[in-house]
Order: sequence, then C-alpha cells, then structure tokens
Amino acid sequence: MRTESDFLGPVQVPEAAYYGGFTVRAAKNFQLSGHRAPPNLIRAILLIKKASALANLEESLLDPIKAKAIIQAADEALCGKFDDQFIMDAFQAGAGTPYNMNANEVLANRATELLGGKKGQYLVHPNNHVNCSQSSNDVIPTAIRLACLLVLPGLEKNVSDLEAAFEKKAKQFSKIIKPARTHLQDAVPITLGQQFASYASALGRSQKRVQSAANALQEIHLGGTAAGTGINTTPTYAKNVTAKLSKLSGITMHTTTDFIELTQNHNDFLHFGQSLSLLATDVCRICTNLKLLSSGPKTGLGEITLPDVEPGSSIMPGKVNPSIPEAAEMAAMHVLGAMHAVELSCVNTQLDLNTNTPLIAFELLNSMALLEKTCGMLTRECVLGIRADEKQIRHYVDQSTIVATALNPALGYSTVGKLVQESLKSGKPIRQIVLDRKLLPPKQLDALLDPENLTKPNLKTGTNKKQK
Repeated sequence: MRTESDFLGPVQVPEAAYYGGFTVRAAKNFQLSGHRAPPNLIRAILLIKKASALANLEESLLDPIKAKAIIQAADEALCGKFDDQFIMDAFQAGAGTPYNMNANEVLANRATELLGGKKGQYLVHPNNHVNCSQSSNDVIPTAIRLACLLVLPGLEKNVSDLEAAFEKKAKQFSKIIKPARTHLQDAVPITLGQQFASYASALGRSQKRVQSAANALQEIHLGGTAAGTGINTTPTYAKNVTAKLSKLSGITMHTTTDFIELTQNHNDFLHFGQSLSLLATDVCRICTNLKLLSSGPKTGLGEITLPDVEPGSSIMPGKVNPSIPEAAEMAAMHVLGAMHAVELSCVNTQLDLNTNTPLIAFELLNSMALLEKTCGMLTRECVLGIRADEKQIRHYVDQSTIVATALNPALGYSTVGKLVQESLKSGKPIRQIVLDRKLLPPKQLDALLDPENLTKPNLKTGTNKKQK
C-alpha cells in the first residue's frame, strides 16, 4: 500500500494502482450495483482528457513536458492498457465526479511514471494538470453525448439489417392474401407481404427519429466548467478543445451558444431517450404480432412459422415456443423502463446543475447496446427464417367474410351487413350467397372480388354515383 493525502486526511491506496485516494474513497462509499461504467463512456472521458491537454498546451496553461506526458498516458489508456483501473460503480456521487477523478488519477499517475516519478508522487497532478480547464460538470455530460454518438453506428446498422430482413420477407410474401384483423376480429383482405412491409417501415421511421435526436448530442458545453460560466478557462479554450475533440473522435461536435443552459438542462438526453423508447416500442409491438401470427401451431392462428431455436418446455415434450420474440420483448420493455429513469433524471434538476448524469449515462448507453443486440438477434435467429403457412392462410380466407367490404359500393352497407350475418350463421361463403340470390352478375362479382383488387385502392371515379 501507499499513503496519499487530501483535505480529509490520509488514504491507503494499493501500491500497484494507477488510481489514487479520491477513487479509493469513492469506491468504498459506492458499492451499490456491481455495474461499472459502460466502456464507451470511459473512452469518451479519455478522449476529452487528451483533447483538453492539447488545448491547454496551445493556451500555455500546461507545461509542455507535463502536457505531452498526459497525452501519452491518455493514448495508452485509449488502447486499453488501464481498463482494470476504472473501478467506479455506475451508481455514485452526483454529476459523475468519481468517474472524472478516477480518470484524472489514472492519467496523472501514469504521466508521473513517464516523467520518472512514482505512483502517488504526482509530478503531474490529477486536479491541477489533468483536470486543467475542466470540471466534472462539463466533462461528464460531454462524455455522455460523445459516447452515445460512438455507440450509434452499431445500433443503426442492426436496425437497418432488421428493416432489410422484413423488406426481404415482404417481397417473398407479396402475393399471399390473408385476413387483416382489427380489434382482433376479421377485417378486410391484406397481404402478408404488406404486413411485413409495415414492420420494415416502422423500423425505418424509428431509425430516422433516433438519428434526428442524436444530432442534438453534437452540441456540447465543454469549457463551461462548474456552472457554465467558464471560470478557470481562457476565452478561446472552449472552441479550441471542441475542435480537438472532434478531430480525435472523428465526430463533429459543436460549441453551445449557452453554456449555462446546457449545464442545467439535459433535455437533449431526454429527447434522445424518447427516440430509443419509440424504437423499443416498435420492436415490442412487432414481436407481439409475430407471436400471434405464429400461435398454435394447431389451435392458434398459425399463419407463419418461426424458426425453432430451443425446446420450449421442461414438462411438455416437443413443445416449441417463440423464444426469440419473447426475449426481444423483454429487452424492449427493459429499455422503456430505463428511458423512464432518464426522464426522471432530466426532470429532477436543481438550480444550476443536473447531478443525475451517472444514471443518464448508464441507462442510455446500456439501452443502446441492448437494442443493438436485440435487433441483431431478431434478424439472425428469427425474421430471416420465417415461413408462411399458405394452406392455413387460404383456409382462413375461404372461411372468412373479409371480402364483404369490397361489395359495399355495389350492394350498399346495410345489404352487405345482412349477407355477412347470413354467411356466419349458415357457413356459406358470401360469394355463394350473392350468386344464389342473383344480387350481382357473376362477371361483376368476380371483378369486385378479384384478389388483385382487394388489397389496394379498388374504385373507379364515380363508382357510387353510378350505382345510384
């Protein structure tokens, strides 16, 4: 062990540790969840530390030797050399100060080593040098924004892949006419392809919402320090460090026009979280539909068959469940709950600072990762392997009254309503009843009930007027 000191007194730190006294105190205080920071949050913090050292070097706020040592230490950390040194619990002191100080101490001790000193000697100081021109209050919110943008491409790819899988199935099923169901009751004809195309469209819309909400995360208040006033920075630091962070990360970031407002107000995180909630809602709804359409296999709808991925029961031999959609539903519902936590975090802010950033970071980044994996699983293990049971679907079409609506323009709502009731009571198809009663000529009836016309706009201009 080595002894370090702060204004609270001496602290015992493991001799081999690159973190220091602040981290030891915080790690002892906060042992709540067993969860550590999402990896991309640490990466984002390290990128900020490097960008800050570069900016402070240009602003002549850091000695060149110390600045270069910090930069080298940050490069080593970005390569994963000190991953085991970031030990903070995800649930910790407000504003993420333990995250920030953990990084400051790791970089300071490594930079001290690079300058020939020993850990704990702090030739490069965690506060005076590594944290120069910074505060946890601008570093951590900026890190969350950057981390979300770093994670975003993986999520976008898997959502796009899932959308493409549904589009592929939509083309494959484009000629299969089946009953649409509204209120869980037989409605009008629709194609199975149209249903699957709607799922693809929904995912595409959600993707655009996520992308749009993510644009706001590019605006940062790095350089605002504690309350957004920019105390202990130069007038040019904010734009300088933002430019360097953009270059290092490969993501274009913009300096905010109101540092104080962005220090207090985290509605950008709320907006982004809401877009994730909408994506999760679509995933959950689609999975529910897949479960219903595949229900049975003998006593449910059974219109589609999902790939068999595992035995479904510990007691019922041969039973197979819709395990992939079930898991996806639970993941999506978890995200919805997590995003409610983000909402509460953004609402519960006091005066000049929102202190709930550790919770916001945990929920946003883990939810993005969960949605990314969920969409990938759905694509690989479920959607691409879905098959249609055309025999079952044809049986439903033949036995149903879904074609009735197409007769309205020729026979009127009231007459068709009576035909539907007669069909349900007698078991006769509506087409047969119309022919038996000679309500329409066979040729006109065939035209009205042509499958090609039942799932798209099917009237010519003036149709009802002509019938009158």
